[in-house]
Amino acid sequence: MTDEPTSAPQSVMPYVLPMAGFLAITTLEGYLPLVAGRPNPTWYPILYAVKVVAVSALVWACRSTWRDLAPRPGIKSLALAIVVGLAIAALWVGLDGYYPELPFLGKRTSFDPGVLSPAAKWGFIAVRMLGLVVLVPLIEELFWRSFLMRWVIENDFDRVPVGRVTPLAAAVTSACFGLAHPEWLPGVLTGLAWAWLLHATKNLSACVVSHAVANLALGLYVIATGDWKYW
Repeated sequence: MTDEPTSAPQSVMPYVLPMAGFLAITTLEGYLPLVAGRPNPTWYPILYAVKVVAVSALVWACRSTWRDLAPRPGIKSLALAIVVGLAIAALWVGLDGYYPELPFLGKRTSFDPGVLSPAAKWGFIAVRMLGLVVLVPLIEELFWRSFLMRWVIENDFDRVPVGRVTPLAAAVTSACFGLAHPEWLPGVLTGLAWAWLLHATKNLSACVVSHAVANLALGLYVIATGDWKYW
């Protein structure tokens, strides 16, 4: 009798390191000194910029995982990804206030860049959107719906093709994805939507595009309305 095969650490770490780095620096943001009960207008933008640079370096160092993004999505998959992304952005805004908060999930920083000078404000917004639209979709889709989705199916996840989805894997990854956000209910529903998109398209890049569209739409909503609680 032999033990069930498992993936070697060198196969797992490229998926985990960028996500771990992002979460570690995000945790540090919560320890910055407050000014009048709000995020420090000097240190928070600096730390966020450091996070973008540091995590970008980790993403580049772990670029072996980018093979999972092939092939490029076709027109139909791309159109579906965009529609799902826009629907998800609407879901996050539309469900606001209609579900209970879970205190153990914490809260967002909700930094208002309006306290900065105009140049600093738009500089921060540019960096924030870069992280939101480019960096986060890439690291999260590679972690949640490439690595974890396949790992739930089989510990030796390299044997599972990218794009395979089972009901259990969809449920586990969606629950974990939701609980990684203060907005847990839209988070769970979003995880299920992207699991369905992955199943429908068999294309991880379609999920990255959909994630980027959702974050871009939500970011533009935040900028237009000044509803900084989503940041």
